[in-house]
Amino acid sequence: MEKSKLGWNESFEEKYMLYKDKDFLVARVICSERYKYKLLCNGEILNAEVSGRYRYKSQRHRDYPSVGDWVVVAKFIGETSGVIHGLLERENAFTRKMPVSGGRKIRDGRIIGGTPEEQVLAANVDTVFIVMSVDGNFNISRIERYLTLAYNCGVTPVIILNKVDVTDNIEKYISEVREVAFDVPVHAVSATSDINMDCFNTYMLSGKTVVFFGSSGVGKSTITNYLLGTEGQKTSMISTSNGKGRHTTSTSQMLFHKTGCMIIDTPGLRELQLWCDESAVDKNFRDVVELIEKCKYRDCKHDTEIGCAIKKALESGDLSRNRYESYLDQYGEVNYNSKAKRMAEVQYNKFYTRLDKK
Repeated sequence: MEKSKLGWNESFEEKYMLYKDKDFLVARVICSERYKYKLLCNGEILNAEVSGRYRYKSQRHRDYPSVGDWVVVAKFIGETSGVIHGLLERENAFTRKMPVSGGRKIRDGRIIGGTPEEQVLAANVDTVFIVMSVDGNFNISRIERYLTLAYNCGVTPVIILNKVDVTDNIEKYISEVREVAFDVPVHAVSATSDINMDCFNTYMLSGKTVVFFGSSGVGKSTITNYLLGTEGQKTSMISTSNGKGRHTTSTSQMLFHKTGCMIIDTPGLRELQLWCDESAVDKNFRDVVELIEKCKYRDCKHDTEIGCAIKKALESGDLSRNRYESYLDQYGEVNYNSKAKRMAEVQYNKFYTRLDKK
């Protein structure tokens, strides 16, 4: 398969020049699990791990390859395996704050403890599908969080409302989503009942990469199965006890559509902590930001001040209390995590300064 059909472009070609004289091959990561990778290289699937030097130089999780990445690899002669020696700079990446295990606590509604770090969920994508089902899973606040991370990634988001066959009032759900999503495309579908599934034709184009995100049980794998015309993905019914899917996708993987489009199917995300810039929050909540700019005082606390546009909008109903609280929650979380990001960056720079001196 030609590299151009896998999303290769002139930008990646320029980045590859740093390695070209070393006779490395270029490959795209189609699956990653516990630092073991499957690569597509010259039409062949290779099993690979990073080299010892690569591991030594990599301090952060984001330094390691993720699904969608382009890497340079040395292939073992006569074998379907190789060693990854480099990662080509990403054009974009959908990331979140990595979930932490030991020592974690909840304080002021935020998860603290552990080592704060960024986790890359998918790289070099063209469209981010945010999948939400119109059943017990429907949650506007969760959509708002996905949108913020999509804007931070710099990729156009598309919202998919799945399982429309279980409701008689889909317009209600669409209306609620449009109130927070503005001009983001919203499609109501049912993969099991074949309702409006042709909406994906606009995005499933040759050489393009799309990714599906959503909680477990929203039907990401069912949608993927439909698009691929296969039952190769693991799907299951929703658990009646907790409303969550069971035995669904357990690791991110890239799948190939007949159009030549690449689909990254991801596991259901239990946590979606923000690891992004304030600008992504501002873009997502531009309605709130526009009101803040109309306040009489620049340092308005949006409480008892005269001429507060936020207070006026809340009282009139032009701005819902839930929308404003979501903004405050995300803005506070990003500010809190930004301190951890700065500290992590300082440690990272110190590490590479020591490495350069050796």
